[in-house]
Amino acid sequence: MLRTSVRLAIERVESVEDQLEAVVATGVPGAVAVAFRPDARIEAAAGFADVRTGEALTADHRFRIGSVTKIFVAALVLQLVAEGLLDLDGDAAPFAEDITIRQLLNHTSGLRDWVDDIVECFEPYRRDHNHPFALTPREQLQLVLEKPREFEPGEGWAYHGSNYLVLRLVVEKTTGMTLRDALTERVLEPLSLKRTDFVEGPLHGDCARGYLPADNPLLPGKSGPVDVTEIDVPFHEAGGGVVSTPAEIARMLRAQLRGELLSDRLRTEMLRAVASDWQETDRYGLGIGEVTALMARQRSPCGPAWGHIGFSVGYTAMALSSEDGERQVVICANGSPSTPSAFEAFWDAVGRLAWRLYCM
Repeated sequence: MLRTSVRLAIERVESVEDQLEAVVATGVPGAVAVAFRPDARIEAAAGFADVRTGEALTADHRFRIGSVTKIFVAALVLQLVAEGLLDLDGDAAPFAEDITIRQLLNHTSGLRDWVDDIVECFEPYRRDHNHPFALTPREQLQLVLEKPREFEPGEGWAYHGSNYLVLRLVVEKTTGMTLRDALTERVLEPLSLKRTDFVEGPLHGDCARGYLPADNPLLPGKSGPVDVTEIDVPFHEAGGGVVSTPAEIARMLRAQLRGELLSDRLRTEMLRAVASDWQETDRYGLGIGEVTALMARQRSPCGPAWGHIGFSVGYTAMALSSEDGERQVVICANGSPSTPSAFEAFWDAVGRLAWRLYCM
């Protein structure tokens, strides 16, 4: 009986590795998957952490996680609410008058992003990959506030990073600390997330290098993947600046949904979701969304999950958890597709693997 159990476990892991290879075959340099539940833990990796040197990707490598960052920032903001330092339904003045903290967290503020054309935004980087990003958060906010609101606060839903730009300024004013220091003190250290950090500038150290395919429109290359690991862009800030390992992302989700960081009342508020009109979630709560089909493609056979998808320049992350915090699946890749067909192939492969691990 024991031999059979071991064999079945090995076959399951080998199948996960095969499915990860299928993810890599869609055109990303490498991918890692981790899954946690009370009776099992799976970690697997495929592909390369560094295409130039041939270094193999492992589950211990760190990745930029894009908008999965919002789970971390929302936890911090809700802690400040718990301490009475912020009012969830209070005004976010002086940074965004007549908009509440809740509306920023769940993207119902009506604020637009300051970037209109992402391809145009990358023009300086096409001339020089080392171009430094110079706008401060307050300067970015001024550009946001110069735009007409997409709708009146609370009267619609639209996902924009500008909401978390405002939350960053609110956090820093309230705590007297930088967002990085506040996250470290209030979220990362209590959970012993020692390999998770908030990194706004160029990425260095024990990280998988990030790549764009040569045919991407932002920083096209002549042949082979374009290394964008150390690029300094505005998307690595309050809504997308966290760097972590898949296992530590899973740990964060588990803590959030099991109530380790929040009271029952605020956990309930976090999951009080509104309809979200886009591919990534069915409903969106406070920094976290309900998901039944990954990028509106592969559908869960065992009900919804809660989590987030993150896109960063050269990286893609997907983090899911059961509502009770008992199961997590995280998949990170150090690349991203650039054509519609590659996008569909990538998310079909990721979706098949993610739901298999989530529903096993």
